[in-house]
Amino acid sequence: MNIDQLRAKFPNENVCRQFFESIIWRHGRICPHCQCQKSYAICGPSARPGLYECAKCKRQFTITTKTPMHSTKLPLWKWLLAMYYMINSSKGISSVILAKWVGTSQKSAWKLGHAVREMMDPGSEIVPALSSVVELDEKYVGGKPRYQHGVKHKRGKGTDKQ
Repeated sequence: MNIDQLRAKFPNENVCRQFFESIIWRHGRICPHCQCQKSYAICGPSARPGLYECAKCKRQFTITTKTPMHSTKLPLWKWLLAMYYMINSSKGISSVILAKWVGTSQKSAWKLGHAVREMMDPGSEIVPALSSVVELDEKYVGGKPRYQHGVKHKRGKGTDKQ
């Protein structure tokens, strides 16, 4: 998919928001504060689209609440564009280039890049932390010995390190 096709698929902010909602809330809307599955959309002339209120804890939330995209002022289209560039670059992308392509400042692009990388991290939700004994065949603990004039330190298996 190229940029023109991406822009045709996501022509406005509303479509971008619906896309993120379908990705993050696959099995229905869930309150990020209390994990309740009952919520309703806040409608009205002054309410922004995509704002919901939990039926249990009565707190308001959007698709970006408690995600790396939380409290951002960037449009969701720019987030999507940054994700597109980062995924399609073979060797990574610098914040300077990302800022130029997305249309933000370098500082914003740096934060944007780190947030996208954090979202791409499989994280602790999928891979649990190690919780039992870990065995290694061979490991030398500690760094290189400090330089001492006239002293020749042994290397590898000849050391006294455990």
